[in-house]
Amino acid sequence: MKLITVELICFGNELLIGKTVNTNAHWLGKRIVMLGANLSRITTVGDNLEDMSTVVKEALSRKPDIIITSGGMGTTFDDIALAAIAKATNKELKLNEEAIELIKNRLEELKKIREISLEFTEERKRMAMLPAGATALKNRSGSAPGSFIEYDSTKIFSVPGVPNEMKAIFDYEIVKFFNFEPNEQYFERSIIVNHVPESELAAAINNTREKFSTIYFKTHPHTSSTSKVGFIEVEVHLTSICSEEESKMLIEAEKEIINIIKNLKGATGIKPIIKTQNNTE
Repeated sequence: MKLITVELICFGNELLIGKTVNTNAHWLGKRIVMLGANLSRITTVGDNLEDMSTVVKEALSRKPDIIITSGGMGTTFDDIALAAIAKATNKELKLNEEAIELIKNRLEELKKIREISLEFTEERKRMAMLPAGATALKNRSGSAPGSFIEYDSTKIFSVPGVPNEMKAIFDYEIVKFFNFEPNEQYFERSIIVNHVPESELAAAINNTREKFSTIYFKTHPHTSSTSKVGFIEVEVHLTSICSEEESKMLIEAEKEIINIIKNLKGATGIKPIIKTQNNTE
């Protein structure tokens, strides 16, 4: 199978002036290589519509299989990543119904979980303006949906610059679009753990992570945005690209992690609560 090529474009003045370290490029580079793809180029450009669209056009001219843009997806005046994508692909920005639903669902989720009431304002409505024909991608860690559009033979994905949001969209949505060997598939398992801090949980499962070296382990803390203040919730996300037979390793790793968590004391002595896709313990 042909090795797929990927280009990464990072938007943001803060990256150019050294105010913010580009950890997104570092993380995405590792993740893309792990998926068996070739990251051929990383480009950083400031928040200027003409410059941004030009960089996207240049990337498209090289015909990579995938382009991923990071940053410029919020509610402020300089969040113009999707406008740049639209300009580069000769498309109009349109209000995307899928994006509207995702944003509203997110606001409802915050209201229920954190008891925060946020309105669907004109500023938030801007986050639902996607290039015509684009697909909105669910953001499990924030309000701004990701975007996917195909131009000629290139898939263009756009994600927010906030690291947790970028990682969540990539791991849950974008990874599914990568091409794998004919006998391989993308497999995932998730474990939700309450009352155990992420640092304690990560340390406890470190040996398991090393033992199952072909599995990608990722912990996603939900405390800051999706849980009530003071309520600790961490998701352990296990993924692997392998054959169906080899995917049994995910179940083995999941069982081992659950057994480890059962022996943890948890915060303030509260017994950990474990939830998986298949059961609750």
